[in-house]
Formats: sequence, C-alpha cells, structure tokens
Amino acid sequence: MRFPKVLSDDMKKLKARMEMSSLAELEELTPLLEKERDGLRCRGNRSPVPDIEDPATEEPGESFCDKVMRWFQAMLQRLQTWWQGVLAWVKEKVVALVHEVQALWKKFQSFCCSLSELFKSSFQSYGAPQGGKEELTPQKCSEPQSSK
Repeated sequence: MRFPKVLSDDMKKLKARMEMSSLAELEELTPLLEKERDGLRCRGNRSPVPDIEDPATEEPGESFCDKVMRWFQAMLQRLQTWWQGVLAWVKEKVVALVHEVQALWKKFQSFCCSLSELFKSSFQSYGAPQGGKEELTPQKCSEPQSSK
C-alpha cells in the first residue's frame, strides 16, 4: 500500500521538525553538563595509579602465588585510588547541593515572610481587627518560631 506523495512529504517535514526540536532541547541541556563532562573526561584520561609497578613484569625466582598476590595487590591499589577519586567527587557535589538547598530555603523563608506581610496588610486595609498581635517583621520571620 503506497501513501500519496503529499502525505509522504508531510511526514518528512514532520520528522525533520521533530528532529530539529530534539536537537534544540539537547543544545539547551548541553551547557548545564559541560563542567561535569569535562571533569569526568579529565579523570578518565589520567592513568589510574602512576606509581604502581606493572604486574606483568616478572621477578626472578617468583612463585605463582607471589605473582598472583602482587597482581591482586596492584589491582586493590588501583581500585582504592579510583574509589578515593569518586568519593572526593561525590563530596564536592554534595557540598554544592547543600549550599544550593540552603539558598533555596532562605528564598522560601523570605517568600513566606513576604506573603504573610501581604496578607496582613490586605486584612488591615479591609479594617479587620488586629487583636493585640505583635507586628511581624522580616527579622522576626527569620527567627525560629517558639511554641507558646
């Protein structure tokens, strides 16, 4: 079954538009990941452990068990170095995340304080009674609330 040429051309145009929009979305995401990608590339390009002897070199008079033990120790040392690098990277990312969350929390607190001020001023403009409540200030908003 063949589709008319008009329908086929429309399908090609739609496919091209979808590919262009996908590429545009990827291009928007690319700058966000460049720093992390570069960091991973740098870690991937360096040798795992520069000061470990090559386990392929054979010592004269070395038994099979000694050779296996040397290989195993070299592997463990490379693995330890790699995990130390991963741990340092994770710590760096966690510290950055904590700072971002703290900044977001401060913004949220500021928003809530502003919102309470807005409600308070709107109630006062309608002539609602104050009821002897103390005035809410931004300094009081940032202080921890004590239970009364």
